[in-house]
Amino acid sequence: MIDGIRELTRLTTFFLAGFLSACGGQNGSLELANDGGGPSLQSSVSEPIILFDTLEHDFGTIIEGEQVVCYFDYENGGDHELLITSVEADCGCTTLGWSNEPLKPGARESLELIFDASGRSGAQRKVVTVRSNASNQIVRLIIKANINNGV
Repeated sequence: MIDGIRELTRLTTFFLAGFLSACGGQNGSLELANDGGGPSLQSSVSEPIILFDTLEHDFGTIIEGEQVVCYFDYENGGDHELLITSVEADCGCTTLGWSNEPLKPGARESLELIFDASGRSGAQRKVVTVRSNASNQIVRLIIKANINNGV
């Protein structure tokens, strides 16, 4: 049984080595790495990655007409500069603020979101779409609130 597993491992390694050498080691390809502990796959992705601390914010219960603010903190988890190209809300009740400057790898920033509860009541759920040059080009953020109109 152990010999069968070893043979399967050798065949898999042989196949991957041939496949990966055909890729030419270009950016974004997979590379076979051997650190002494046996063969393993590593990604050589060269692009930004946008990593939000959270994808959802719940304001809880707020009063109709109130304006509330939250911040979605994010990081560039990649190895190239991150640039947010657009941020769009699914309604006009939400005002957005973000940096137009490229974010260096490892750096952090915040996206500001202001929700205006004027003329609204009950449970609300709004989606904010963030587009960037990251490998995860589109990220959707969600805000929630329960609006009490005092009636």
